[in-house]
Parts: sequence; C-alpha cells; structure tokens
Amino acid sequence: MAEAFRPWHRTGPENVGGQPYTVMLTEDGCPAGTASPTPAGRIPWFTVLAILACVVVLLGEFFENARGVQPGGEPPQDCYLQLHVNGWLFCAASIAVNPFLGPANDTLARMGAKETDRIVHDGEVWRLVAPLFLHAGLVHLAVNAAALLQLGPRLEAIYGSLRVGCIYLASGVFGVIASAIMAPRSISVGASGAICGLMGASLGEVIENWNSYECPACRCCGLLSVCLLQLSMGTAPMVDNFQHVFGFCMGLVMSMATFEYLPMRARMTTSVPSKCRRHLLQTVAVSMIYLLFAAGVLALFGEWDAHLFCPWCAKLACIPFPWGCSSSSPGACWWDCNPCSAGALSANISWVGSKQNGSISLRCPLNYIGNGYSDLTVQHMDVSSFQRSDLMRLCLDKCSDVARL
Repeated sequence: MAEAFRPWHRTGPENVGGQPYTVMLTEDGCPAGTASPTPAGRIPWFTVLAILACVVVLLGEFFENARGVQPGGEPPQDCYLQLHVNGWLFCAASIAVNPFLGPANDTLARMGAKETDRIVHDGEVWRLVAPLFLHAGLVHLAVNAAALLQLGPRLEAIYGSLRVGCIYLASGVFGVIASAIMAPRSISVGASGAICGLMGASLGEVIENWNSYECPACRCCGLLSVCLLQLSMGTAPMVDNFQHVFGFCMGLVMSMATFEYLPMRARMTTSVPSKCRRHLLQTVAVSMIYLLFAAGVLALFGEWDAHLFCPWCAKLACIPFPWGCSSSSPGACWWDCNPCSAGALSANISWVGSKQNGSISLRCPLNYIGNGYSDLTVQHMDVSSFQRSDLMRLCLDKCSDVARL
C-alpha cells in the first residue's frame, strides 16, 4: 500500500553536508523509508475503551434513574421517558428537567457527579474522577463521543495510547478540581474537560510542529470549531465551562511535556540549540503541571472562596437559554440557572401520623457562592406525592437568600 507523504522543510541551520535539505514525512511523522511506529490499521484502544466505558455508565444512569419508580400510570417528570427491557426499567427525565435526554440531577449526584461539599467535607475524593465517565444524557454523550473520535485516534497513532490516556485523565481531573473551586454549589458531569485537554494537546502539537503541516492554520480552525461547540454546551446545566477551560490549559501544558518534536522523534539531525530548547521546554512544562495540581488541591481543600476574587465567574458555568431570556418569567427559558435548580439541592422528609402532616428539612443555597448553605424546616406539608420539581419550587418560595439569576 502506498504511503502518503508531505514535505517538511527545515529552516534554520544547515545540515552536516552544508546544504539545506527537504525531508519527506509520512502522516505519522516518520521520514520516508523508515519503519513506522504506528502501522496502518492500528486500533486506538484508549479512544475505543473510553467511549465504551461512557456508554456502559450512561446505561447504568438510566437504570439507576428508574429505581423506585412503579411501572404504569402517569410517569413522573424525573422518569418521564421510559423503556422496558425484559422486566428492567430504564428511563430519562423530561426535557424540562434535563435538556440532554438524561437522568435527573439527584441520580447523577448519587452516581458520582462533582459536588464540592461531599468532596471536601465527606472525603469523597473519587468524585474528582467519576465525572469523567458520567454524562448528562444522550445528547451530551453523542457530542463528546464525536469530538473524541475526531481527536483521539490521530493522537494515538502518532504518540501512543499511554500518553494520550495520561493527558486525557489528567486534564479531566484538573478540570473537575477547577470546577469544584469556581462553582462549588452546582453539580457537573462529563468527559468534556478531558476532551478539551486533548484539544489543547492537539494545539500544542500543531504549534510545535508548525512547519510539518501543509496547512497548520486549517488544523487550528478545526480545533477551534470543536472547542466552540464544547464551550456553548458548557452553558447548560450539569455541564460547566470551568472544566472545559482548565482542562484545555492542562492538555496544552502536558503536550509540551509528553509529546515529542516530530523531526527529533524521527531521529533526524537537529541542532544542539533546538535540542536544548526542547529539553528546557519539557522541564518547565513538568514543573507547571506539578504546580497547577498542587495549587488546585490546596485551593479546593483549603476552601478558597473564588467568589471574593471573581464574583461573576460562577455565572459562566450556566447561562439561561435561549440566551437573553428572563428566568423570572415562567416558560421563557428552556432552562434557568437558579441555585435551586443547580443540582446540589437536597431535603429530608418526615411525617407524624400520615404523609399529609409532614415536614421538610431543606438545605437552602445562600446568595453568595462562598457561604454555602443554610438549613430550613418547613412544617405541615402534604408530602404524599412530593417530587423533585416540588422541591425546587419550595426552594424558590422559602429560601429568601437565593440569588435570582
């Protein structure tokens, strides 16, 4: 089978023979006539396994979302779209509850969504990793899978599954840490931060090997289009742009530390200053990775109050849609970003005698992001048919300090 070649023109110092030269590189970065470390037909194992894991976990979300729901009758809003398979019930919430065709917020919270309070105060540090495999719904997973299929196989073909996997996981975890610091009152899920890390790594690879591309600007424009799609999706509930932005930055830095300069990788003659520059860049990048993770962990568990330094930053995690709509007008927005619907709302229900004489202990989100929550008890409530939608309405009615976004 014929190889696809593209010219790579070296600039700068001349080669040993004293003449400038042009070398043909194959699509995997190797010069013509040398053995390719990425043979044709190589399976991008990490990309395949990551998507497969996310699909399996999403099925688990639908199953968990149906727990406790009795078949038949009018389906509740949290389990509105139902599917019965051999006696097993899978369901998704209505569009009004979850625009991504996925489970309700409390299901995602039980399965490991990012919740700062549980991470910091309950020691559930596994929630820094679990969101990478959880998704808000079918739409969310489809968009992320398409982006990963565009980025992952190419990077794996050039640099191997191990390096790509390390960048993916590290970027995703760092994005979750940043999200937990910047938006501690909302829950969030998704591999978007990890995928944005691969975007950052791809951009770093293009910049480092700019002269190896026939049209590097075209490659950058392609990455920009995928990045804009991820950022627009980050304005919806359960997905936030802090994971996207900080995951992208971590991927960019990690590409400088782990990806090789293609001519050096192909064992082509390079000048001593070029090699020294490359080694210095790797040293700086590794130091930055360590410092960024250390600063993130210290800020998270030190309960650093991001609101004091950036009061408007939390609004980047969610924007009412259609953009410009008034969330105070019922039905004007597809979704709103009120703290009562941000996902971390919870309550304990009890009753004396009958459910018509119940009381609800509600955890009210406070107006300022750094102050957390306050407890409120509402008595003499009929809790016989109480649902999560009723909980959000109760929050809006009773929690006087809620920010009206």
